[in-house]
Amino acid sequence: MSDTQYGMVIDLRGCMGCQTCVISCKTSNEVSGDLFWSHVLDFHENETYMTASDPKPSMKFRPVLCNHCEDPACVKNCPTGAMHKDEQTGVVSVDQNICIGCRTCEQSCPYGAPVVDPEKTVSTKCNLCAGRIEKGEDPYCVISCPARVRYCGDISDPNSTVAKMIEEHNAEPYKPEEGTGPSVYYIPPSQ
Repeated sequence: MSDTQYGMVIDLRGCMGCQTCVISCKTSNEVSGDLFWSHVLDFHENETYMTASDPKPSMKFRPVLCNHCEDPACVKNCPTGAMHKDEQTGVVSVDQNICIGCRTCEQSCPYGAPVVDPEKTVSTKCNLCAGRIEKGEDPYCVISCPARVRYCGDISDPNSTVAKMIEEHNAEPYKPEEGTGPSVYYIPPSQ
């Protein structure tokens, strides 16, 4: 088994909430119907949009996608083995040929990443553009981001750009308390 774990760093200091990553992911991966593999959340962390002393609007966003966890709940709980973790990259994917559409992955994932396609009745989710990673290319959400706030790479390699960014900026995963070891890290917006 490989020690490689691909993941992502997203710099929230520059995210504009434009949703280009969401649309690029949907169209490039031909995600069907009303389904999306990624989302952009707005969050406030007990802050207001504007104050009397600083009347400029202030908004913060968090792009979310599958966290390609170190210990993914969806993989642990999948009754058929359709949800699986690639031994070479650490990417979590679904084999739709053996998925039975039982929704166990949906119910297990604390991030809401897997969803069952109502037309195909199988699970679908972000696979970190695995085919592109195998060719040494970045995922579609990374290359389409106009603010250039997304970085993808091997987070387990201390010499990689993403590992250095995590260390240098004290980047943190979303909902680490879930215990799954998420591989998507965020540089806080207030840094």
